[in-house]
Amino acid sequence: MSDAARHAGGSAAASTDAPELSVLIVNYNSWRVCVDAVQSLLENPPTRADGAQMPFEVIVVDNNSPARDGEAESRLRQVLDRCGGTLVEHDENGGYSKGMNLAYRHARGQWLLVSNPDVLFLPGTLDELLRYAETHADAGAVAPAGYWDRGLECRLPPNILPTLGDLWAVTRAGISPAAARRYSTRRCRDAVAVWREDQATDLTMLSGCCFLMSRALIEQIGFFDERFPLYYEDTDISVRIRRAGRRVVHLPSARLVHLYNRSGETAHGEAMARYWVSRRAYYRKWYGPVGGWLQDLSRWFLATRRAQAWAQRPTHENVNVLPTSQDKPVIGLPRVMPYLVEISLDPRFYLAAGILGSGTEWSPSDALFANFGPATYYFRVCDLSGDEPREIGIWRYTRVYPDEWMQPPGGGSEQAEESVSGERS
Repeated sequence: MSDAARHAGGSAAASTDAPELSVLIVNYNSWRVCVDAVQSLLENPPTRADGAQMPFEVIVVDNNSPARDGEAESRLRQVLDRCGGTLVEHDENGGYSKGMNLAYRHARGQWLLVSNPDVLFLPGTLDELLRYAETHADAGAVAPAGYWDRGLECRLPPNILPTLGDLWAVTRAGISPAAARRYSTRRCRDAVAVWREDQATDLTMLSGCCFLMSRALIEQIGFFDERFPLYYEDTDISVRIRRAGRRVVHLPSARLVHLYNRSGETAHGEAMARYWVSRRAYYRKWYGPVGGWLQDLSRWFLATRRAQAWAQRPTHENVNVLPTSQDKPVIGLPRVMPYLVEISLDPRFYLAAGILGSGTEWSPSDALFANFGPATYYFRVCDLSGDEPREIGIWRYTRVYPDEWMQPPGGGSEQAEESVSGERS
């Protein structure tokens, strides 16, 4: 532990037994959502296989948050005290990896749950993860299905494992509308396969927002690699898990609400600087000098004037423009059909959440629409009647608020995936 790290909270109010599960959270300017996350954990605590309460602890590392919230900090200490939790105040903002490794050094449980502060645990979330891990020795990490909204309407996408092949595909997609369409179509097809699955599914990598591992495996392969200051740390640990002969498992029966992009203040420039350090470190670590060189070449090429000009060409020729409004968008479909609606801030749909449904039109529920901040959104609707998704059309929608309204917490048009702290979005 850093010499300057300090503790707060910590009386074992929930149980006098040694914890079997340690929940690890890294906080950065996210006091209020962190309180909600821990509160949801207290409302839905883990149990053992026989139904008895499982002793657990919560360790929150604050990554030297510059924005303080006295009321929320006090509430966080109170809810942590109820479960014998600990607040460790780090003396630096070393990123997600360093924060998680600091939390791990305080952990005592045989099971470790890595978690964002901007999540909500639901009934059975922890029990589903624990039961699967306990009965499948080959599972190295188990992750829940993530939803963007409290109504569990909108599914968050599975991550794509970065490989040299993927690097080449992304580079081509950056300058070619046709290549961009092929890339996003393949990503959509793979995501639908995961979203439709109702059984445990093996993935090539997991999302760092929430997953369960055993202490025994961490002691074997290590925890987070601190060479990744932001991004790619979850990719790296996924690769190490699989190379150790263990599986990375997506468990649909374990459901989690991930209030994506609800972090506090975001320093986008510094975040991107850390992103590029991590990206190069990843390709250098797993593909050697050639991997680092190819990553540098791709980055340089896409930044050239000619590549930037090519990148301005629209990916889709026909985009339906919905009225700019403060009201919910409505998209009409040509007939009754099972459909997929993808939601993205990116017109190329490289990263998109998905909604599966059926009918002649789609409009977000009130719970889902509450997450829409003032921004421009892109919707891609696909017909799911066949074996693979078939694109019906693309719609663009801009949400605005009346001048007298205040932007709700977490709203905003930035497409930042993570805060500069290394907190997972």
